[in-house]
Formats: sequence, structure tokens, C-alpha cells
Amino acid sequence: MATGHMYNAASIVFTAIGPLMSKFGVIHISPGKAALVNMLTVIVASFIWGLISRNKVVFYVAKDVMWMALFNAIGVIALFISISLLSPVMIGFLGRLYTIFAVILAVLILKERMTKKEVVFVAVALLGTFLFVGEGGGESALLIGVITAIIYTFFFALTNIYIKKTQTKDRNANAILFTNNVIALGFVLVYVLFTDDLSTGFRWQGAFFIVLSSLFTGFVGTLLFFKALQYMRFSIANVTRAFSPVLLAVISFPFFPIAITAQNIVGAVILLGSIVLLAMEDQKMEKKKDEKSPAT
Repeated sequence: MATGHMYNAASIVFTAIGPLMSKFGVIHISPGKAALVNMLTVIVASFIWGLISRNKVVFYVAKDVMWMALFNAIGVIALFISISLLSPVMIGFLGRLYTIFAVILAVLILKERMTKKEVVFVAVALLGTFLFVGEGGGESALLIGVITAIIYTFFFALTNIYIKKTQTKDRNANAILFTNNVIALGFVLVYVLFTDDLSTGFRWQGAFFIVLSSLFTGFVGTLLFFKALQYMRFSIANVTRAFSPVLLAVISFPFFPIAITAQNIVGAVILLGSIVLLAMEDQKMEKKKDEKSPAT
């Protein structure tokens, strides 16, 4: 378990830095192109890591992997659209909706049980989210940014649920990451061809920041998270990531400050507090489950 927490903590650090680098990137290139650069970076990094680790990547052809890649593609596209419209701090806190979606999807897909207390904590977390983003007025850019942020958190949660389902002893974590992004690249390319002009609006400084973001979040952070899932329950691994927005806020505030109001603070406290309580309740249920299990 300690090994899993170490992997998860390292993943949180890298994941927190990613949105700031992405924000610098989408200032110079469109969200669609940013998604393409993201996918290509992760594919190349996964392939090189496979060579370095002497565990060459394998391309998995399976229906569940195809679905996982589609969900990942939608999530990445929505992520860069939301990053182009919102501040990194807001992206960080809205990103914690991922935990709520992960818990709900774990019940629906992985058949994990949810107690009445957990249902309450989920509802309170949603309330905290609405309070946190509620002072933006009716600006269309803000509204679209919030909606796409919710979409990306949902599809990333769905992607990781499928990773948990498909990850077995005979499937290497890096190979899953490689396969996922190779297939997802095709979906993203279709999106870009229909919505973006590939021949214009590409600046290398933007691509550079997206590459950094992809290495931090899409490759290193994700690979560490996959490793953590080998030692931890899916729900525990996700809930303990609740504090990553705080780290992101500290790092990005000097570059992209936002107006801090009483409502923002209350919403953030409610959101993070409910997720922490959700984690405590989950650990309590897991402990009871272990106590009831017969000794081996």
C-alpha cells in the first residue's frame, strides 16, 4: 500500500504542473492542435521508454481498448478547449469533479458499493463546485469553459475506469498508454480535420509548452498513476488526488491570477472537504470489508 501511495503522490505533483504548461501552450496554438501534439508526445515518450526499460511496447487490439481510446480522445479535446477559456486555477478545482465521476462510475461499471454518506459527500462536492465557479456571471466563454471542463473530467474518469478493467498482469502499463494514445490520435485527427485548419496558426513555442505538459501529465503522471493502481483501490487512488488543485493554484497564481472572493473560497473548501470525507468513508468501508474477509 505504501508503494502505491508513493506512486500516486509523485503522479499528483506532475499532474499539477501540467495545466500551467498547457495554458502557456494554447495561447499560441489552437486546442485541436494542442491535442494532436499531446497525443504524439505521449506516443513517442511511451515508445522510447519501452526501449529504455527493455520492455518494448505492444499494440493491443481489443474492443475495450478502442472504447478507452475514444473516451480519452474526447477528454483530451475537451481539456484543451477548457484550458484555452479558463485560468489554470479554475481548471485545477473543476478537475476535482473527476473524483466524483470516478466514484459514481466505479459503482455503475466496476460494481463498487456506495454508502448513503458517500452519496451525500458527492452531492456536497457538486454544490462546492457550483459555488466556486458561480461568480463568473453569464459570460459565454466562461460557460463553455466550465461545460468542457466537466466533459473532460467525466471522460477522463471513464477512461481510467476502463484502464482499471483492462489492466491485467499480461498487459504492461506503458503498452496500454501507448495503445490508448495511438488509437486516440486517429479520433483527434478526425476532429481537427473537421474543425481546424492544419496549415495555419501553428507556433513552435506553443507546441513546446504542450510537449512539456504532455510529458508531465500525459506520460509521467499517467504512468505513475497506472503503477499506483496496481497497488491501490481505484477509488482510494483517485480520492487522494483531491489536493492537486491547491498545488496548481500556488504554482500558477503568479502567472494567471484570479479574483479571490468569499464565495470562491467557500466553494473550494466545500469541494475539497467533501472529497476528503469521501476518502475517509471509503477507507472505513474498505477496512470493514477486510475485517469480514476470512483469514487466508
